[in-house]
Amino acid sequence: MKAVQIQAYGGPEVVEIVDIPTPEPGPGEVLVKAHTFGLGYPDVLLRTGVYKWKPDLPSILGNEMSGHIEALGKGVSGLSVGQPVLVFGTGGGRHAEYNAVNTGLVTPLPSGVDLEAAVSIPNYLVGWAMLHDVARTADVKSIYVNGAAGGMGTAILDICRDAAIETIAGASSDEKCAFAAKLGTAGTVDYTRENIVEKVHAITNGRGVDISFDQLGGPALVANLDMLAPMGLVILYNALSGAPDDDLYEGLRARRGQSLGVQCFSLHAYDENPARKAEILEALIAKFAAGAYAPPIFDRLPLSAARRAHELMDDRTILGKLLLKP
Repeated sequence: MKAVQIQAYGGPEVVEIVDIPTPEPGPGEVLVKAHTFGLGYPDVLLRTGVYKWKPDLPSILGNEMSGHIEALGKGVSGLSVGQPVLVFGTGGGRHAEYNAVNTGLVTPLPSGVDLEAAVSIPNYLVGWAMLHDVARTADVKSIYVNGAAGGMGTAILDICRDAAIETIAGASSDEKCAFAAKLGTAGTVDYTRENIVEKVHAITNGRGVDISFDQLGGPALVANLDMLAPMGLVILYNALSGAPDDDLYEGLRARRGQSLGVQCFSLHAYDENPARKAEILEALIAKFAAGAYAPPIFDRLPLSAARRAHELMDDRTILGKLLLKP
């Protein structure tokens, strides 16, 4: 079978398509034949070797795939051959034509869920958890999300739209802002040339936003606290631009009259509470089956073009979700 493998960390040039034996499912495992693979920034972190949960080299890339169960390992119950499933988890291994995986990584899908849309469910899982479990939606009137044109950003916008929460989309170009605007936002900010705080306050008539979903962090993190409404919260789910220039504690203390907060989020917070994670997945899958969510697809490339897919990720030209097909 074909698989996307790296033998060293680096740029897209380290991505190889290799022929390896099709695995057999062991006890407690199922063999899944791939239908669609999803790409996201964790795949870039795996490729460059900075991902906390990276496996030993050589390793197969990819955290997301959908497909159908091809065979059952010994002791597996509750699943059947031919059943559509989503397979995802940290640490790679998914971008191969067949996956032999522990049933704990397998989420059964009803027939009404499109298997291409399904590889965006992990993005929606993160967004849902941040919005409903961290942000407490009962008090949220408006949110700001940067990186709004990517797979994670569009998932957050979609979830907020469905929950009737006003959104402001931040992106790094006019093209990306225009793309995000079509997803029903109250306004957009090109954070490469516009003042985020001023633009957010203009859109919200001076109130600010309740939540800033931030995957960048970076030098302006503390200054950008001023976009928040009283009791506002920044939820950092990555730090792609590094640490802030100013002291975060001092910045929060200087704004203590606003009672602001910053929280770092990882889906691994549910490692000790798998029941809650399962509840969220069940709710999301019902939404996907009902057609409530529609993740935008940027392109579908063959698995053989995985290196090109990583070049597109590095170029930050993707609008929506990039897919690979076996």
